[in-house]
Amino acid sequence: MTTTTTTVTETGLWQAMVEARAFDQAMCRHNGHWHEARGEEAVFVGAFADLGPDDVVAPHFRGACAVALQRGSSPATLAAGVFGTDASSSGGHWRGDICPAPGPRSVGMFSGSLGTSVAYATGAALHLSRTGPGAVAVCGFGDGTANSGIVAESLNLAAMLGLPVVYVCQDNQYATSLPSAVALAGERVSDRARALGIPATDVDGNDVLAVRDAIGEAVARARAGAGPSFVHALTYRMGGHYMNDPETYRSPEEVAAWAERDPIARLQEQLVARGELTADDASAQVRAADERMEAIVAAAKGASDAALVRATSPYAEDLRSAS
Repeated sequence: MTTTTTTVTETGLWQAMVEARAFDQAMCRHNGHWHEARGEEAVFVGAFADLGPDDVVAPHFRGACAVALQRGSSPATLAAGVFGTDASSSGGHWRGDICPAPGPRSVGMFSGSLGTSVAYATGAALHLSRTGPGAVAVCGFGDGTANSGIVAESLNLAAMLGLPVVYVCQDNQYATSLPSAVALAGERVSDRARALGIPATDVDGNDVLAVRDAIGEAVARARAGAGPSFVHALTYRMGGHYMNDPETYRSPEEVAAWAERDPIARLQEQLVARGELTADDASAQVRAADERMEAIVAAAKGASDAALVRATSPYAEDLRSAS
């Protein structure tokens, strides 16, 4: 199997992160169970940016919709999937607060059990290994998920069989409220992959260019038949685990310190300094993305609320008969 890839420009990476955050923040305003991804955009945008249509992606739930947007999914379809309306890719049969149906050759969680993305990608890589070199599988998971048995089993299988898969640990430093510093034994989670002979890289997860470069090297190895790789991207979750999280387990000072390393602002400063983007144009693009995503998400939420009223009304049967 051969696969075609494209290289996204640095401006394109910035725009993808802006779109991702706009969708994410609109969801925050309309969905109390939404798992905010603000601050982590460099990981999932950088990791999945340059893959081809034949590659299989299984992103971490935090940022999965952003990956689907990169893969060409419509934000309206994704929003409908989150709220479970019939405009979604499942026709309303699936509601996915953290498990959206993200589109072709993109594997959602489809389960509240963490680690499924790792298993799905490993299984997909097993299939790809039997259809010839070229296509690869890339998956994302969090630092909390790294402690699950399914991750250890998947890494072991991939190492034993030399599967074309890239494992991306999106380490936002908290497993819900538990700091990874007290939950993960050893100095680095990537050492677990190294112990199995899997090439591993530790990267600044707030630098989208560094993430993309690390993933690019790993994908190139997999395409060449050199087996799996592991990328540990250290980032930070700027919001709570989900929208109603009181966040009593960390200080405002800690959050503020990481806000200074915002991945979108970081790349924007570089683009402006090189004359590839102006501050005014950047502000206009951010505002346009925010307005567009707000309208899309609000419409999906409105359709969901209307459907819920019809389904729970004592006159539901009459309403269905009339529709």
